Amino acid sequence: MYQKEIVYDRETHDYAMYLDGELVGFARTYHEAEVTLDQLIFELISGEYFREAA
Repeated sequence: MYQKEIVYDRETHDYAMYLDGELVGFARTYHEAEVTLDQLIFELISGEYFREAA
């Protein structure tokens, strides 16, 4: 399973998004960061599933 973390950056007023400890991007709101990380995880899991099925 993937570990996600969202950290508020006081200097930029953005939310840094981390997946398994690696920075994957920034979002303007916490909610946007959650949705983006969930979509990314879904795409990663879907890709693994289709590779295994092939």
